[in-house]
Amino acid sequence: MDLRAFRERPLLALVNRFPPVARGYDLWRARSTGLLSGGRLDLAGELNLLRDWLLPTGGPFLDVGTGTGVYREALGEGMVGVDPSPAFLEVAQRRRPGAYLLAHGERLPFREGAFSGVAIGPTWNEFLDPVAAALEARRVLGPEGRLFGLLLLGPGGPWGLFRPTPEALLRLLEGAGFRGEVRRLGRLGLVLAEVR
Repeated sequence: MDLRAFRERPLLALVNRFPPVARGYDLWRARSTGLLSGGRLDLAGELNLLRDWLLPTGGPFLDVGTGTGVYREALGEGMVGVDPSPAFLEVAQRRRPGAYLLAHGERLPFREGAFSGVAIGPTWNEFLDPVAAALEARRVLGPEGRLFGLLLLGPGGPWGLFRPTPEALLRLLEGAGFRGEVRRLGRLGLVLAEVR
């Protein structure tokens, strides 16, 4: 079922629907955290931080921009993955079977307070409207909910990607109803936030 209800950056929408990109994504994902963090964090460490931050909330969990399901797999059966790319979801379902929906992070097809934890990985950089995505994450989180995120920080960047400074990202999150922190790890920003 196609629950997409928002627009995407045109170039990224095209690239993300190209099956070879989806099939090769896990190779990039296995190395990207280490490369972009300047060796301060690897994928295993990222997944440990994800579990340490979200698992204590008890679930259920939502992975926004799930890609091939790396976060969904890390948090187990109580997690739903959403992504706007049919090609990525096909790979996710084959490699990491579970609950996936074709949807956008800026318009999530869930009721208010449906989740205790939301994870948004590198998809942060691809949102056409990152404010709407933060507001949607807040909307679907319960009163004690937590948000985990990882993204490429700015300023700058090709293709018009959202690349905020840590301070700008923290202001965006506070405006959406979160309190927390953004840790800089090389070129990456780690988001650990809670509902206010």
